[in-house]
Amino acid sequence: MSKAAIVLGNLFSLLAMISDSFSGTRKTHREIVAVQILSQFFYGAASIALKAYSSTVQNAVAVFRNLAAMKNIRSRFLEGVLILAGVVFGIAFNNRGWLGWLPVIANLEYSAAVFRFRENERALKLAFILNMSLYAVFSFVIMNYVGTWSCAVITVTTIVSLIHTKKKPEEER
Repeated sequence: MSKAAIVLGNLFSLLAMISDSFSGTRKTHREIVAVQILSQFFYGAASIALKAYSSTVQNAVAVFRNLAAMKNIRSRFLEGVLILAGVVFGIAFNNRGWLGWLPVIANLEYSAAVFRFRENERALKLAFILNMSLYAVFSFVIMNYVGTWSCAVITVTTIVSLIHTKKKPEEER
């Protein structure tokens, strides 16, 4: 892979990191997924630059998943189609062997959480932490060092947000 591709992929990851860090501090389900739509475009661009196509597909599916969740579309059929699309296209476009499964698993886990925990900020953030952890490993191996760092920062930011929310009295939430 060329140095230019690595730099470009890392630049797009930096933009994704900024938007995802912001999403980790949002209070409502709608706000969290709205900001994450923007970050998915940046992650997708980074994955294309770094030739990690199973990840690119997951980013595309995530945009549709988040749009459906944001519009509060409650359709088990649509949810199933989006989750299945992530797995099927992830397998079809996997050019990274076992490593290419990490984005597929991360998207499967987070998609299920987005659809199941619509009104549960804590559960959604916990799922996001797991998602970012899987992507951190994947990013490191594909030489997306900004992505690795950003996943770590996002994970910490989201954990801090969870702790802060837990410490507030119930009536303030």
